[in-house]
Amino acid sequence: MARKSKWDAADRKKLIKMVKGGVPEQEIREKLAYKNKAMTSVEFAQQLKMAMVESGAIKQAAPSVKGKTKPQTYTVTNKGRLTISDFSEKAGYATGAKFTLEKPRGKSKAWRLVPV
Repeated sequence: MARKSKWDAADRKKLIKMVKGGVPEQEIREKLAYKNKAMTSVEFAQQLKMAMVESGAIKQAAPSVKGKTKPQTYTVTNKGRLTISDFSEKAGYATGAKFTLEKPRGKSKAWRLVPV
């Protein structure tokens, strides 16, 4: 379970303001002491990051999924044929290449196209 931070949002606003003002880290850590005990460097780094996220200086979000394309689906005809129109460009084989179809091995359920 995560524990509650010793510093609140107002303290973090002061921290980011002091950092932008050019105040040395040691001085900031002493000014934001908790129960007369100076802030450690690890706590300073954590609070600075939280302050930057809160102020919008850095974004802490999952990467966007815009670049992903949907996988191409192919269907089998009623005669049992599979038409893959872009096979030569995706697989790199020239027209007229011959393949055999192998059964799945072991626990796999994937059929394999193997060049002859």
